[in-house]
Amino acid sequence: MTRVFRVIAVLIAIAGAIDPAITLEGAVRPHLAVVALERSASADRVRTQLVRDLGADFEIVPAATSDASAAIAIGRSFVPSNSPELSSFGRMISTVTTAPPAVTIAGISAPRAVPPATAIHVEADVDGRNASGATDLIARIDGIEVARTTHRWTRASERWRAALDMTPFGDAPFVIRLDAGSSSADVAVERRQMPIRVLSHDARPSWASTFARRALEADPRFDVQSSVASSRGIAARTADSPALTDMDAGGFDAIMVGGLDALTAAEVRSLDRYMRVRGGVVVLLPDRKVAGAAVDLLPAGTERLLERPAALTMTGVAAALQATELLLPVVPGAGIDVVAAMPGGDGAPVVVAVARGAGRLLISGAMDAWRFRDANDRAFDRFWRATVAGLALAAPPPVDITVTPSPLGTGERATVVVRARGAAASARFSASVDDRPIRLWPDAERGTYNGEFVADIAPRLSKVRAVVADGIERSASAAIPVRTDVRHASDATLAPLAMLASAHGGVDAMPERVEDLERFVRGSVKPGRARRSARPMRSAWWFGPFAACLAGEWWLRRRAGRR
Repeated sequence: MTRVFRVIAVLIAIAGAIDPAITLEGAVRPHLAVVALERSASADRVRTQLVRDLGADFEIVPAATSDASAAIAIGRSFVPSNSPELSSFGRMISTVTTAPPAVTIAGISAPRAVPPATAIHVEADVDGRNASGATDLIARIDGIEVARTTHRWTRASERWRAALDMTPFGDAPFVIRLDAGSSSADVAVERRQMPIRVLSHDARPSWASTFARRALEADPRFDVQSSVASSRGIAARTADSPALTDMDAGGFDAIMVGGLDALTAAEVRSLDRYMRVRGGVVVLLPDRKVAGAAVDLLPAGTERLLERPAALTMTGVAAALQATELLLPVVPGAGIDVVAAMPGGDGAPVVVAVARGAGRLLISGAMDAWRFRDANDRAFDRFWRATVAGLALAAPPPVDITVTPSPLGTGERATVVVRARGAAASARFSASVDDRPIRLWPDAERGTYNGEFVADIAPRLSKVRAVVADGIERSASAAIPVRTDVRHASDATLAPLAMLASAHGGVDAMPERVEDLERFVRGSVKPGRARRSARPMRSAWWFGPFAACLAGEWWLRRRAGRR
């Protein structure tokens, strides 16, 4: 027995010195990517269940990498640009479509920048599916409530267009969070440093346009340049007032026009081009029935005289106008917004905003509203300031830069669109974010380029800048907050997540039927087999048998009386 122990110990020592390699073949656990495409309690709950149930059969990884045998995506919709690894994943993808909440913020419309001491007007599209009772839409800045409105649902599927006006506070850009039920979305608004530039042109003296212009001139947020034609070939102009037919008029955010019957055909064509090409705002202030070349801007209208002044019904939050002489515009076509209407059951539109190409045309039929400008705490002045500011702030500047979405989540991919109105075909476009260049590609629309960039992984305030050079150099910039807790409005046009499963040979399941998806994945993804080289003598466990054999051989020799 002593010899046996000695031989075994010697063999272990020799094998350890030789260190032989052995090739083994066996089954290995496949890698399974479980990817949550949204941050919600439902998605987190589903992912936790999948990891717990499939963890014994698969190696769970958080992203669809090249070594994954299959993937499971969890969410409501799929955006290829936000999930490029899933778009290029060449293996099976199954999906779990989480049920949308009863109330969802589908979209937000807000000005990109507002001047100091200006209220922010925000409009939100809120979808209700099988929602009941009333829902509050609450706006907050830095966690402090600044506005609220309520809607009561009456149909199983309904869209609510909600409007909120709020006064910003703190440092710009202002990040406004809207909450409706369990749905939340953020929008960022910058502070506009430049005043709103307005060109006022009276083809002949007119009280209607004169007092509307004076209302804007008394407000420091506006830079008003004016021109009043008092006789043929004679006009009183401010120093920086160009003619309507001058290309310099494109530098104004809005143009107010009075004395419409005296407009020339060339001026009418210039106003139409200003709206359609520049994307600007034209405000028409008739004081009598329109005639002459201006008929191309205001085709028809019905005059109505009232015995006593009537307070018009406002569709927004602007102060109510009063008037007795009315010109009810008749403007055919789509894209018409009623700003003010006749009171009571009549409801005939009096002040309307009409889409004209890329711009807007505002027609005021309250011809003698200026007579009552002192009534109701000077509601006349407040109406024109709020209305012109709202339209002008929505008009794109000559060089426009749009970053979507804004604000950005850390590490999120953003789309940049640079648009230069009337830019030459040879114009050079460039863009950068935080001094890092962005590669731009021409779009189908002339004078439009787009590109992409990825936000910083740390919270910060990023600055995106665009430069357009076509003889003269023009630039635009945007400050984009990068935050860790950003929430975006849902988009009803996004591709359903189930389409991702059907395109990659997988199945789609609801959260309550996750077990069916688990059975499908287990049956479809089989364990792989791999050959690997092993060196068993490198295991530390061999020290045990080796030491036991030496100790046993020594104990037997001592028991037999040998040394």
